[in-house]
Amino acid sequence: MRHRSLSAARTTTALSICLILALSAVLIAQEKRAPTHGEIARNAALEASADQLKKTLITAHLDEKIEKGTNLLWCATFQLAWNELCDLTGGPIDVDGASPMVDALNKRSVTAGDIDAESFVAMAGKVEEGILEEIARALEEKFRGLASPELLPAPGSLPISWYVTYAYLFKQLPFEYAFTRWRRPAFFGEDKVAAFGIDQLFAGQKNEVKMATQVSIIDFKSNDDFLVEMKTKSKKDRLVLAKIPPAKTLAATIDAVHSRLKKGKRTTMGEMETLWIPVLDFDLVRDYDEIIRRKVATGDGKASGLPIAIARQSIRFRLDETGAMLKSEAIGALGGLAKSYFFNKPFLVLLERRGARNPYFALWVDNAELLVPFAGK
Repeated sequence: MRHRSLSAARTTTALSICLILALSAVLIAQEKRAPTHGEIARNAALEASADQLKKTLITAHLDEKIEKGTNLLWCATFQLAWNELCDLTGGPIDVDGASPMVDALNKRSVTAGDIDAESFVAMAGKVEEGILEEIARALEEKFRGLASPELLPAPGSLPISWYVTYAYLFKQLPFEYAFTRWRRPAFFGEDKVAAFGIDQLFAGQKNEVKMATQVSIIDFKSNDDFLVEMKTKSKKDRLVLAKIPPAKTLAATIDAVHSRLKKGKRTTMGEMETLWIPVLDFDLVRDYDEIIRRKVATGDGKASGLPIAIARQSIRFRLDETGAMLKSEAIGALGGLAKSYFFNKPFLVLLERRGARNPYFALWVDNAELLVPFAGK
């Protein structure tokens, strides 16, 4: 699914506010140089719009309930830019009629303080006051040409009366040592999927020993209840995989993981132990139809009465033996045996800044829809 033009916004002449919510992040493993645009944007194994997905829900907030059998995907995109718009318009943004999504966003439970300042740009303003040009300059100054926004409109492409809010996050979290891609299929439920990790750790295998130094086992209770933290070259960020029973919501599940990260006993992988992680590689687009066409009320009143025309988010994510890659944007218009650490049942993926209260990416995996199928025989 690659249709990401602004034609819908341009043809909606009756609207006078543009709300652009965007987050882009890149995490590339084993790359000493910065990734090229081609490396960032290479085709994903799964490209789809959210309405094509049968077992996955993309959410704009962490208060979403976890439903059995459904993947739940979140990225900080909407929240960062929503916060900027609230600051610009003098307070919380309300819509006509009840909206659990807007209520959750107005809590501002995730803020810019959860991300290091070197990794993101978040700005809001009016088109007639040059906000698009300011955003472009900020991206260039901070990322030195490496930022690759797809949804940021070019100057002159939007009506001057529109409001724009925008956020962009770029990160690289390389593994020092690549893990092994398995040459045989692994299973998530009954589905054959591609996987990577360490297949029975042997002290005599120097490569495996190096890989294992990047794996911290936390609070192991059973083969179906444990956490793993994957060490990357970034000392500011952490990659956590948690195979645990889910709580009622994504936020509550993350809180439970954070508690166990703080209190749980940490161990390293032992002789003959195995680490198995499914490969994730997807590029998804979600339109938040539940708030489109809803009229808003703002704190300063200047934007009150105007409808939301576009509320769209894209998330490009890859996790494999070389590491993880995340690129997300959104646009809105307002106007006894050796242990085996197998992630073969529901688990949580977290990316977060060390010491932050909240993550900037979370994925609850409950089925194989987002996992890469095994391509071999």
